Amino acid sequence: MRHILAPLIATAALAWPTYAQSLAEVGGVPVTLRQVIAANPQSATDARVRNQVLIALVNRQAVLNEAKRTGLESKQEYKAELLQDQESLLINLMVNDFTAAHPVSSQQISETYERVFSGPMPEQYRYRQIVVSSFSDAEAAIALLKGGKDFSMVAEDFSEDQSADLGGEVGWQLETQIPAPILRTLQTMQIMQITGPLSIPQGYVIIQLCGRRSAPKPTLDQVRDKITRALEEQKWIEYVVKLRSEQGAHLLVPISGG
Repeated sequence: MRHILAPLIATAALAWPTYAQSLAEVGGVPVTLRQVIAANPQSATDARVRNQVLIALVNRQAVLNEAKRTGLESKQEYKAELLQDQESLLINLMVNDFTAAHPVSSQQISETYERVFSGPMPEQYRYRQIVVSSFSDAEAAIALLKGGKDFSMVAEDFSEDQSADLGGEVGWQLETQIPAPILRTLQTMQIMQITGPLSIPQGYVIIQLCGRRSAPKPTLDQVRDKITRALEEQKWIEYVVKLRSEQGAHLLVPISGG
């Protein structure tokens, strides 16, 4: 074992000064290879990246030096921001420690999945749209559609929406993603039916329903991470409420507003 360790120790001893060596100096403050690699580990093997990171750290140190020279550290704004950052760091560490000490179980994830996705899935609609800012443009587009011109061609010519380049195609949308005026109309339409103009904040829209279906039910693996985060957040909120109660938190003034 001693014969194996000796070369490793010797190699480490030789590598250490290189790793800690100064690559630049700014106002008497060194910028070391250690700092460069810490900022971007790719710097250890890529000279181009190393040079880019080094210049960035030199620029950063130059600004820091000037900030200290002008006394910004003594300003109340700096102290307040520093305190806020320290408090945010403490809270983040607290959240991490709490989450590690109170892990979400596989059973909790499975039970939540079954509860959330046990009912019918929301509807999805696939439709095309022509969005215009004036009623006269809407009337002109409808006249062309009634005359037999293809919806996608009219959308390319008239629509002011970004979907115009796709012939007005919006793709499959969950009902929760569709603006209320459009959704109410889609729910009453037949496939390939054209309706409009409808009044919307951007002006007017003409829509063509291309398809309707229930949203596919995701697998547990597809939503496992999202469910886990939601359960972790729920546990944390419950813990904060408990802390608040234990510490006798109460309002000294009523909350204003609605």
